[in-house]
Amino acid sequence: MARLVYLMGASGVGKDTLLDEARRRHPEWLVAHRYVTRESGPSENSIGLTLDEFAVRQRTGLFCLSWQAHGLSYGLGVELEAWLGRDGIVLVNGSRRALPDARRRFGDWLLPVLVTAPEALLRQRLVSRGRETPDVIEARLLRHRQLAASLPEVAQIDNTGTPQTSLEGLSQLLEAGGSA
Repeated sequence: MARLVYLMGASGVGKDTLLDEARRRHPEWLVAHRYVTRESGPSENSIGLTLDEFAVRQRTGLFCLSWQAHGLSYGLGVELEAWLGRDGIVLVNGSRRALPDARRRFGDWLLPVLVTAPEALLRQRLVSRGRETPDVIEARLLRHRQLAASLPEVAQIDNTGTPQTSLEGLSQLLEAGGSA
């Protein structure tokens, strides 16, 4: 059965690491890239676009979902629908902001999953990556708490341990049909 595994979680929680692990261990799963209006980092599966490139793709209907966050534009390509139409399991790095649109567009295909980790670990990961100021880190941690509180019905994967352990949790969730 086709499923769109829609991963959400705070910056630094390890969504990209989990997606990389899924790509290595489950080549039959399709890990979609995101389009974003900044250059991609080495640890993420995204395609950097200029604002003009993003606008053209959005205007011509090449995104099945798009959203704004942290001053950037993000999009997921329409290829997701083709993959789902062939009974694929598709994993994406999504956003809580676009979750209502994802629910409308993908209906029963959608499996929203909140990736979590303890706040102290998130802080450590954010500090070590060196991209954010202390104030920005604290704001991200606040959003992490708000995100978890706003989605009590969404299945959760604890990403505290190894990527393999988190991926096993995700596999079990898929086998159970998505029930938490």
